[in-house]
Amino acid sequence: MAKKSVFVFILLIISVLGFSQSPEQDSIVQQQPKPLPAKPIDSTFVTFNAYQLDSLYLNSNKVVDTLTFHASDYEVLEREMNIYSTLSNTGLAHKSMRFNHLHQVGFDMTLSAFSAYIQNESKMISYQSVLPYSEIRYLMTTADKEQHLNVRFGRQFAPRLFVSFAFNTDYSPGVFKNNKSINNYIWINAHYYSKNNRYGATAYYYRNKLEMGENGGIVNDESYISHSESDNSVINTNLTTATNFIVSSGIGFEHFFNLLSQNKTTMKKETSPNKDNAIAQLPADSIPFDSIMPSHRPNSLQIDSTLMDSVKAISHEEIQETKVRKFTLGRICHSFSYLNNKLYYNETSPSVAFYQPFDTLLNTSKSTDTTLVRAIRNTLKWSSLGYQKYNDDIPFYIYAGVSHGFYKVKHFDYLEGETVLSRNYNQVSVNGGIIINLFKSTRITGQGELITLGYQIGDFDLKGQWKQFLGTSSKNFGQAVFDAEIKRQSANWFEESYLSNHFRWNNDFKAATYLTFNLKYNYKNYCIGVKQTTISNLIYFGTDARPTQFEDIFSIRETYLSFYQKLWRFEFEGFASLQKSSNEEVMHLPLLNGRLKIGYAQPIFHKAATLYPSITVRYFTKYYADAYMPATRTFYLQNEVQIGNFPFIDMAVAINVKKAHIYVAYSNMFLLTGNYNSFIAPHYPMRDSRIFIGVNWRLFN
Repeated sequence: MAKKSVFVFILLIISVLGFSQSPEQDSIVQQQPKPLPAKPIDSTFVTFNAYQLDSLYLNSNKVVDTLTFHASDYEVLEREMNIYSTLSNTGLAHKSMRFNHLHQVGFDMTLSAFSAYIQNESKMISYQSVLPYSEIRYLMTTADKEQHLNVRFGRQFAPRLFVSFAFNTDYSPGVFKNNKSINNYIWINAHYYSKNNRYGATAYYYRNKLEMGENGGIVNDESYISHSESDNSVINTNLTTATNFIVSSGIGFEHFFNLLSQNKTTMKKETSPNKDNAIAQLPADSIPFDSIMPSHRPNSLQIDSTLMDSVKAISHEEIQETKVRKFTLGRICHSFSYLNNKLYYNETSPSVAFYQPFDTLLNTSKSTDTTLVRAIRNTLKWSSLGYQKYNDDIPFYIYAGVSHGFYKVKHFDYLEGETVLSRNYNQVSVNGGIIINLFKSTRITGQGELITLGYQIGDFDLKGQWKQFLGTSSKNFGQAVFDAEIKRQSANWFEESYLSNHFRWNNDFKAATYLTFNLKYNYKNYCIGVKQTTISNLIYFGTDARPTQFEDIFSIRETYLSFYQKLWRFEFEGFASLQKSSNEEVMHLPLLNGRLKIGYAQPIFHKAATLYPSITVRYFTKYYADAYMPATRTFYLQNEVQIGNFPFIDMAVAINVKKAHIYVAYSNMFLLTGNYNSFIAPHYPMRDSRIFIGVNWRLFN
């Protein structure tokens, strides 16, 4: 076997030497110009889209952020243009300090107090990369063994088959009693397109698991403010044995089929230029004649039928012509999803003073509150999309669809001592939308949804946007954007009826109405705007931590600014929000809140690496922030404690070496001044000063 291998190898070498002579080596052959080397592909340029199929055709790809400026933004809540009220540790319940009402009409499956940490189909992305792309983020603290690991991956596994994946685990024991958080999630999605792009499909799966200790805040705020006790783990908290456990998972798929093929085929008859002389040009001796009639001259002979067929074939040819369609009949899209939320609240000491101002207990020995919510949804939609992909500039787009949802809600019945079926819901809605681009400078969009049958019938949501580009392509003066939305929204299942050991209610609320106008001006990386939301029949959680309704009209006005600017080696990024409620009895908001981050890039080691120190400041004025109720996982109105007027300052130093970012951060450094009035929610101090060490590493293979 070895001798055969050597023999084959020798033959291969001889063949290469004998037949690999290039034209440049042959003086007879005219030398061809050497082709220029192809421009190298930047494999570090990675883009992504939302997983939804329409997004891949309607929206331009987003570029993965590889800036060192954002490398040290380790906390999820700090990556947005927002400030959140939260609970002394990462991974716990949170509420935005800027007013927003992001809930869509229809059955509510969201968990708003944990939205930043729960992944679902709306947060998934699909990577598009020349090479398989991986990203690893790891963070740890030097004191309390806090650790965070995030892994993301995307690649093309087969022609037209793309798979993206993410895994995350967060472990933070916290410095206060019973303040631990363990959050994990995993998601995966895949896209596939047929060879002719007439059919496409995507599927996904996700699962979130959140485990949280609930301490109800510290008993005496002054014990922390005075800093009489340097060890926060010995400060008394309201709860010591309460835990929240959440599992949120889902699976689904979406697929489309274009009604017409991309190309159309037509049969075209083409006439030969010599058809009249086809027979005359044939040689005389090549024309067969009938042997029974030898006296006839060749030009008067009857032509054989085979010859006539050949003449016809020469005279008229039918050519198959293929053209790309200018217009299509759009596509049909169907989506299916199964969603499952499991909510558990456990308390081995339900009789403690923290719960006494609220409902009486059904079981004084323990609480095992359980709520299960399941959903099955189907949507059938037609849209005008075809085969072409657009980058936010489609000239015209329209869609219409119908959705059906079936929902189940279960509670633990303390009287029966078992989990019983509480409620079933059916819901049918119609939806539609439109995009119009005019004169390459005006973009008008609109979308709407109406509940037509079943639960919450009559609820609707109408949105519209006018985007006007100012200037020309050579002289861009930014864009003006005007958004308007009107929404009618009934109470959701949780606000209507709830059953637990600590809280029980059955309500019959009127539907709330929201009218929002938002006008903003964007220029490069600057944005300034004004927003007003008018609300009637607002449903909110009152001072008794139970849902209630304000049966009148009031409004919230906001002026805001956001920006990013790079000057020489400096980078600046920030936002500011000035907001005011016309009725501060039902809506508490800080008058001013904002954040500013400043960074400086310094090349080192002969520009082989970059050192990047940065500082981040967050601030909000004093206000009566909403309190948190662990038993219902909701924030509710309170009028006793004000928080704010404290600068939260973080400092970080990052170094960029090739595709890796390594950083060290020091958080909440303003505590070094001796001011410990750093509450981020009523009875919940902001996390203490600590050192974080992290690395973000992007890999290509």
